[in-house]
Amino acid sequence: MSYDFSTLLNDMQLPAHRALVGHWLDLYTAAGAQVPALQEIDPIRLGRHLPDICILNHEGGNLYRFRLAGGNVNDFYGQDVRQKSLADLVESPTRERLLDMAHAILHLPAAVMHGLSSMQPQWNYSIALQRISLPLADADGVPRHIISGTVFFRFDRNDTQSLASTDFQHRYRIPLHGGSDDMAVRPAC
Repeated sequence: MSYDFSTLLNDMQLPAHRALVGHWLDLYTAAGAQVPALQEIDPIRLGRHLPDICILNHEGGNLYRFRLAGGNVNDFYGQDVRQKSLADLVESPTRERLLDMAHAILHLPAAVMHGLSSMQPQWNYSIALQRISLPLADADGVPRHIISGTVFFRFDRNDTQSLASTDFQHRYRIPLHGGSDDMAVRPAC
């Protein structure tokens, strides 16, 4: 089954998401509708949005380690997260949901949009985030990395910015050649 990625960029409302998705789609198209390789990412194309970008390496099982993280991502966690594992930085039950999403991004592969809000002690106010995550392949073409663009904003009940719909992931799954195509991504929260 093939998926139509022609509207993926249209679903992105925030500039950081649009920059990342636009670059990823260009690489996806250039690779013949295959997951782009990590080494193809051009930081210059992401420009002013680099503080919102992070890349995770999948090291097997539930071990996802930050390869790099922009300044806004580090600020969110209250520390430099490079070389730290996702499981060490996030508590349950959010940790398990993020790990499920990370596995789905690489296994399906899929584009996943999710959001959350929380109180950050280092900021002393509630913040919300909206994150788009996309798979990247290693040198052998195997999806082993996840690139994400995260936009942070103060939580405001009057904010009209809506998070992605729950069917977002199902519309933007990438079929694996010779792989099962019947897995469903759990709706993002």
